Amino acid sequence: MIVISCDHAGYDYAQKLMAYFDKKNIEYKYMGPSSFNKDDDYPDFIIPASEEILKDKSNWGIFICGSGIGANIVANRHKGIRAVCAYDYTVAYLARKDEDANVLTIGSRLTSFRTVLKIVKVFLTSEFEGGRHIRRIAKY
Repeated sequence: MIVISCDHAGYDYAQKLMAYFDKKNIEYKYMGPSSFNKDDDYPDFIIPASEEILKDKSNWGIFICGSGIGANIVANRHKGIRAVCAYDYTVAYLARKDEDANVLTIGSRLTSFRTVLKIVKVFLTSEFEGGRHIRRIAKY
């Protein structure tokens, strides 16, 4: 399952992403704000969404805030979360291939939604290479 979360800065992109997933029949669980509130705080949504991902190793996450950085920091505080803040699809691909990233964070103020869709597609379809990377990941 894909867990989608955001704060006010990512609210619009999260709504658009869910509409895209609905169109493509991609299953997801939304754990962001129920409406736009310019005063909300991303940890209030990213913490429970991260905990939801950890309930099942097959879960993935897509978290959206203004820069992608705050959501990334909060997500990575959870053991078992390997979040990447990707600003292009090459970063998303390498994070999956080499790091087995299970959470993608995105900066809505830094990335066009068209680019976000490309990043999400690459992230969700790229495979973990395994091999020497397993040894490295086991060290953290």
